[in-house]
Amino acid sequence: MKLEIIDLHGLNREEAWRKVETNIKWCIDHNVDVVDIIHGKGHHSQNNFSVIKQEVRQKIKNHPSLREAGYRIINGESDLPVALTFDEGHTLLVKAGRENDYIGGARTRMKNEIIFSEEGKRMRKEQKSRHARKRKR
Repeated sequence: MKLEIIDLHGLNREEAWRKVETNIKWCIDHNVDVVDIIHGKGHHSQNNFSVIKQEVRQKIKNHPSLREAGYRIINGESDLPVALTFDEGHTLLVKAGRENDYIGGARTRMKNEIIFSEEGKRMRKEQKSRHARKRKR
């Protein structure tokens, strides 16, 4: 899976959008599967509001080249497997059909598949109840 990262920290709105637009064109031309746009959560912005995050998400939503190339916009806080290792400081552009793929090397993918499988959920539940019983002693 080809992954490209676009970090927008320290840029103003205009610079950020120019960088995103340039990189989107490159990613489409080079058939990149996942584009991770790091815009931050807005903690260092006025009123803790991420202006770049809102603007980037709004502009890519209406970007015709992304739709034509078959990319989906997935917010970093999504529960989809492709977004499991991200948070609200990220926006992902994902090729259609790759939303349910796990990002990372073979070891990370295996770990995520185990954790989020039905068996993994059952094991976590058992582990939590064991810890709860130990605390009661």
